Amino acid sequence: MALRMTRPKMFAIFLGIALGGAAAIAVVFAHVWSEPGASLRAVTVVHLMPVLLATLAVQGPILKQPVLDPLGLKGTPNIWWLAAWVAPMLVLAVALGVQWLMGLDLALDTESYIAAKRALLPASERAGFDAHLEEIPPGDPLGYVIQALPAGVTFNLLLALATELGWRGFLFKEVQGGFWRRSFLIGLAEGAFLAPIAGLGWSFDQPSVLNALLVIGWALVASPAMVYIRVRSRSVIAVAAFRGTMWALAAVASDLGPWAYSAARPFYGWTGTAGMLVLLALFALHDRFAMDPEERLMTSA
Repeated sequence: MALRMTRPKMFAIFLGIALGGAAAIAVVFAHVWSEPGASLRAVTVVHLMPVLLATLAVQGPILKQPVLDPLGLKGTPNIWWLAAWVAPMLVLAVALGVQWLMGLDLALDTESYIAAKRALLPASERAGFDAHLEEIPPGDPLGYVIQALPAGVTFNLLLALATELGWRGFLFKEVQGGFWRRSFLIGLAEGAFLAPIAGLGWSFDQPSVLNALLVIGWALVASPAMVYIRVRSRSVIAVAAFRGTMWALAAVASDLGPWAYSAARPFYGWTGTAGMLVLLALFALHDRFAMDPEERLMTSA
């Protein structure tokens, strides 16, 4: 006799594959997460795959449902697709503003950018750095923000879909309750997904329990903002554009705010969380004052 598939079993299978698989990858490659380079980039992509596998396994063989419409892979572009694409720039601007208020210098022009890059290099590498500058002078650092945007809606978008199909696709569809309950539970799942690799040093300089707590906090704050994008855009693709653009801007964030300690760097440090709070506040204002009462998400029953 076939076992009856209940909702608790369905969620257990999904989270077991997604979180269990990601935790196993984190442990197997524990030595990689705090070492920037090609190996880290490759393993980070591999780390995304358990969420995609869990989504497709449960949505297909277990629930026997189609993928495109239920998971939000279709949709007609609207203004929220564009908003999702450019919103990470606002988050970055707020995070850098907080760093400036902390008294940390920013590298927003070419001179300060070069000075910071040179100061952060070992003394033995500075001569080579100066020779490279003579050959290829850098451009305006703020121009790097614009240069990063295309990656957010091309290669990075495809990578972001690997996880967003799970978080703002499958869980968005299956988690019951209102806006805040759904956002909290999705954020909690994503925080559990990111915490092991962050604790091992991913996106931070060194392994630390604090790193794990920071990314869990980030996920809980970011989740309602991304759920709001998901609803208003009517597509998970827009959320993947937000996430992909954020990834593209991560290196730029470190260049523009070079003196921030790792726990304060965007996007997963606490200044990035502050930026997400500002974005969420703007969405709340939109929800309250630009939407009809029956269309509101954050204040609906």
